[in-house]
Amino acid sequence: MGETVMKCVICKAGEMTKSPVQVEVKVGYDHFLTTVEAERCVECSEAYYSAETLRQLDRLRDEFARKEIAPRSVGTVYQIP
Repeated sequence: MGETVMKCVICKAGEMTKSPVQVEVKVGYDHFLTTVEAERCVECSEAYYSAETLRQLDRLRDEFARKEIAPRSVGTVYQIP
């Protein structure tokens, strides 16, 4: 029996494929970027994360908030009043 192909619930047309996805995680005013594996729609690029990946992102967010990890800076954000 063939494998069932998952369709995107957002655009209703695209098929889902596993691919690396860059995620922005916010902790207060700070943000960090990380790459995780996700199912991504080939049409609209909507990403779907597994429960395991969501737990990984929560763990990273907690470690970042407690300053247990210190990702390298990749730029500067400015606020204009």
